[in-house]
Amino acid sequence: MQTLVAFALILVLISLATVRYRLNPFVTLFSAAVVYGVLAGVPAESVVGIAAEGAGKIFALLGVVVFAGSVIAKVLEKGRFQERIFSDLRSFTHRPALTGGIAGFILAVPFMCCITAFIVISPLLSCFSDKKKAIYGAAIGSTLSFSLIYPTPVTIAAASAAQGFSAGEYMAVALPLSVVLLVAVSMGIGRQRSTAEAAEQVCAPETGRRAWIPLLLPLALTAAAVVWPVFGKGSISAALLVGMAVALLVLAPDLRYAALKDGTKHAGVIIYDLCGAGALGATIMASTFATDAFTLFGDAVPAVLVPFLLGVLLQAAQGSRVVTAVITATMILSSDYATAIGQVPLMLMIAAGTLSVSAFSDPFFWVVRNASGDSVPAVLWRYALPLSAASFVIAMVAVIIEMAV
Repeated sequence: MQTLVAFALILVLISLATVRYRLNPFVTLFSAAVVYGVLAGVPAESVVGIAAEGAGKIFALLGVVVFAGSVIAKVLEKGRFQERIFSDLRSFTHRPALTGGIAGFILAVPFMCCITAFIVISPLLSCFSDKKKAIYGAAIGSTLSFSLIYPTPVTIAAASAAQGFSAGEYMAVALPLSVVLLVAVSMGIGRQRSTAEAAEQVCAPETGRRAWIPLLLPLALTAAAVVWPVFGKGSISAALLVGMAVALLVLAPDLRYAALKDGTKHAGVIIYDLCGAGALGATIMASTFATDAFTLFGDAVPAVLVPFLLGVLLQAAQGSRVVTAVITATMILSSDYATAIGQVPLMLMIAAGTLSVSAFSDPFFWVVRNASGDSVPAVLWRYALPLSAASFVIAMVAVIIEMAV
């Protein structure tokens, strides 16, 4: 039980570092990996090497897709293409929450980051008279697709624990489920009392229909890579790199270098944070934590609920959805639960865990608060609570699927 005590202590330290002191996530997580390893009995001469190796595995898994997604995001930003995309979505629906939700939902997948998608689209949300509804819709929409739609860093990490993973089988459930949740949450936000203070503004885009190319082409190529994995496990990375290259060509020559430079910087920050998660996951697996934790669960907890409970604990402690997915998947993969739970229920449970607690330790929570200008209780009510409700629904769907098999 030494590992359980060490793990509990590390979660407290991570919470303090991220919530109270706002330390860099990579520094926090890598340091936590080393401290945990020492406390859990991992040989001191091996713990740093194990953490570094874990960080390297995450870079190999997610480095290329995050880089390509970040550059694509900067292409849309530098070319002001998001203005046309947002304008076209508004012609489809004038509901602020639903328009913002759809925009965030679509952008989070090729950008490979829900926060990046929100930041790119949020300047345009002032086009609505009640921009706060659009802000919350965009935040929730981007989070839902980032946690549920394959391939994103969350679902790629979750898929590593799913035996015989089939993207088509998973997406047949995840895509309609995420769309239903998006519409339901958006309608709920739309029914809330209006906080409008000004008349609706006119936001006229300057770009033409080519603005959709940097968005739709990477999505189409990624979908093709899922169906026809020509390059094996590297097919999605290759598809996104091609999509990124074409997206850069759509820009004017003077903007290409700026988009590539800024995208590289942005990707570096995200990748390092993810590598920190890999370091912590590796030291956890080098100890006996997984065996101790699963023994503690015993027969009292149904197998299908174990990934969800682990996810809730991790998400509450450190707030990063990718970190939650990486560590949960790593622990499940080393146990009998990897074969005891169906691939679709397993991935849904991991996704549900990443959505379960979106409060003070969640960096996105503070981004939404700053964008909305609302109080902490208001953000909890309009952002954190809907995601927790969605988490519960996803978990229930996973239980039903597991029982039906």
